[in-house]
Amino acid sequence: NFEALNMGEGHPARGEFDTLFVDYAPPGGEPGHTVLRTHTSPVQIRTMLGQEPPIYIVAPGRVFRRDTPDATHMPVFHQIEGLVIDRGITLADLAGTIESFTKAFFGEGFTSRLRPSYFPFTEPSAEFDIRTPKGDWLELGGCGMVHPNVLRAGGVDPEEFSGFAFGFGIDRMAKERHSINDVREMYTNDIRFLEQF
Repeated sequence: NFEALNMGEGHPARGEFDTLFVDYAPPGGEPGHTVLRTHTSPVQIRTMLGQEPPIYIVAPGRVFRRDTPDATHMPVFHQIEGLVIDRGITLADLAGTIESFTKAFFGEGFTSRLRPSYFPFTEPSAEFDIRTPKGDWLELGGCGMVHPNVLRAGGVDPEEFSGFAFGFGIDRMAKERHSINDVREMYTNDIRFLEQF
């Protein structure tokens, strides 16, 4: 969840993620030191350790963060990540994949952009936004080129292979696609809301 993703003990970026712990103790572990998964990125490491490149995967799953519930955030949500590792992968491949996905999922009236950002597990890193047909921009997720330290942690030679990764909340995508005003509506189990779909 952290070290293999270039976030060592005491790394400042862990403050955003290192949040919800349980008293469960895995074999050989201590109670209170098990963090609920904060992103689906650990699947990337397990995949790299379990198979040789080329790697092309999508990893969906539930994640837990200390977020204050509001119209676009929940402390428990569903995330999906993509990982590509192969020879000759570039940032252009990432940008093209995000744009193709945006048009396929949301429709031809939508487009995407990458904004420079920081994530410890990618370099360079970006936030990706989608623009609605009305011209509004909505942040959808984060992405970037897989950091060489993450490739090494996964047993992949960064001199031979490169790759990109992206991740975003599925709930926020559904909110935009179905014109839902508040993501919290998806968790209320109100039959009047659910029957719309």
